Amino acid sequence: MSVRSGVGFLLFLSALTLFASHCGSSSESSGDGGASTVDGPSTVDGSSTGDVGPATVEPGCGMRAGMRGKTSRTLMVDGTARTYIAYLPLSVSAPTAVPFVFVFHGAGMTAAEMYDLTQYAALADSEGIAVAFLDGQGASSSTGATAINPWNVSDNGAAVCGAGNFVNNPTAGVDFAFMDAIKADVAQDQCFDSQRVFATGFSMGGYFTHHVGCDRTDIRAVAPHSGATLASLSSCKTGHVPIIIFHGAADTLIGPGCDDPNSTAVSGFPPSATLWAQKNGCKPTYTTVVENGSGGGDGQCYLYDGCPADGQVELCTFTGMGHCWAGGDTTGLGARFACATYAGATQLEWNFFKKYAW
Repeated sequence: MSVRSGVGFLLFLSALTLFASHCGSSSESSGDGGASTVDGPSTVDGSSTGDVGPATVEPGCGMRAGMRGKTSRTLMVDGTARTYIAYLPLSVSAPTAVPFVFVFHGAGMTAAEMYDLTQYAALADSEGIAVAFLDGQGASSSTGATAINPWNVSDNGAAVCGAGNFVNNPTAGVDFAFMDAIKADVAQDQCFDSQRVFATGFSMGGYFTHHVGCDRTDIRAVAPHSGATLASLSSCKTGHVPIIIFHGAADTLIGPGCDDPNSTAVSGFPPSATLWAQKNGCKPTYTTVVENGSGGGDGQCYLYDGCPADGQVELCTFTGMGHCWAGGDTTGLGARFACATYAGATQLEWNFFKKYAW
């Protein structure tokens, strides 16, 4: 077991003794309403790409001033205060319709750790992306509170593969309501293209990202990292969903067989890559692409063959990597879950979104 995966495993075991705690009560107003369209998907400079028809934006979006860059926010959701961190690119004007990414943390983590670990803020400025880093149930970046079961990760109560099944939050619905509230809140500060809303997450956040891909029809594509999903995706509410899946081949916390057909299978649970390929209508075969990191970490991505244009499936695994974010930054709060020598999952998933979900 690597040092990093051992630390993650010990954290998981110690966190099992914790009870989830809810945040205090403060609120920030958020807007809502129907969507309107502009004359085309907007790029960073405001020009139209014209690739997938008109960009869809919230009416009156981008009217609130003073919320650029990184801001910590609180919203009331079903009577409970929920916190998140927003990052709005400094390189883009508020009326420009930009892509939007949800980022979900793991058990015993906070949104602040994912902010540092993934370095999505730097990508947001260079690519023109609005990003929301969500605190799960019982977690708060403001107070530092964490929870072992931050997300409801199951569809209709069905079991999920691996250790995440034991720390699935039973409170369903509130996480999706939180996502809706965040979309309405961010729309006041930045127009975003509702046709290009994506989701990613790590560990229990990776489980939740699978759940989002299964049941949120407003999310264009997903990128779960070191998570897992159900034994069957037949009950999902979504149609084809482009998905790129990441997993360390030496993960001792969440078995790589939950995602990777080339790893030891978990009894009763087909690998998620196989399930998503079936769901999206891909062939069971794939093309292998080497994705080694500049720091020497070996990786390989399996691009499934014959996928429909709106349903590409890709799985990236990393040789010798434990339970950590591939290419994660080692200088911030999330450093304990960083495996910096490997190809960066943040950049890989963004490249995937732009190529297969644009």
